Amino acid sequence: MWWLLPLAHAATGLPAGLTPEALDDPAPWEERARILLDGPDSCVQLQGHVVFTAALFTPGGWLSPGEHHDLVAKGTFDGTLDHGLWTRLDTTWNQDAAAPASGSDGAPQDDQTTSKTRLSLDRPHPIVGRLPPIDPDKKSAKDHGSISISASGKTTDVAIAGGGAEALGLLDQIVESIDPAVTTAFVTWEEKQRAAVLRQFMPIGGHQGSLEITVVFPEGGVPTSLDGLLPKRFRATDGLISLTIKDAQLHLRSQQTPLGTLPGEEGVSMVVGVLGYTLGIEQRITYDMARACP
Repeated sequence: MWWLLPLAHAATGLPAGLTPEALDDPAPWEERARILLDGPDSCVQLQGHVVFTAALFTPGGWLSPGEHHDLVAKGTFDGTLDHGLWTRLDTTWNQDAAAPASGSDGAPQDDQTTSKTRLSLDRPHPIVGRLPPIDPDKKSAKDHGSISISASGKTTDVAIAGGGAEALGLLDQIVESIDPAVTTAFVTWEEKQRAAVLRQFMPIGGHQGSLEITVVFPEGGVPTSLDGLLPKRFRATDGLISLTIKDAQLHLRSQQTPLGTLPGEEGVSMVVGVLGYTLGIEQRITYDMARACP
């Protein structure tokens, strides 16, 4: 169900061709905002960089202090975005990131007791575009992304998998998982920004707050930015496992090119608490080069 909220707008200051009545219906603005999440209505080849940062906090016990591991993995990607679908997304990571642990006070631990954490990744999960299956011939119920933490001796492995199945863009996947019964949307003219601003609110079950999405259309034209904020803290379940998610947010900036509106930079970050572990993750993707498909 959609609630559309008509608001009062000052007619003065609106750019030519934009009327107060056009701001009263958010549906056309929502459709125009899709270019940020889908990319252009054409086929383009994109190249860029990925930086993935993880901070793992493990709880201490009676005889051992807690530990803090900071990990960074960097990579490059080369992909083809064809009318909103990544038909190819080849990613080359540096060697699996590994870092020694520091104590709960941040100081490095003694060499004889130091543990290490290793981070492994398969492919990034962009906000822009839908991901193709890694292997179309294999279908698995467990193929929709996962985070696993395992310990052996003094080594802890953190594996983050985007999943092998076809997947929606990250924001669309979050919206699908929330499956809001009601969505509130409205558009306002922000004179200081000289922009029309679309705001959407999608409540999360259990009265835990809402996903808030903001899209900016400078001078009422092509959208240039999208920001998604989830509640400061909420709980989610994955099968029998309960997760606490904090400070989750998504940000996307576009760039105008001869090929049309293309993604420029995107970032996702959150803190996840599960089974006594706390994992802070951030993914930043920068789109450096683009060309039309041959």
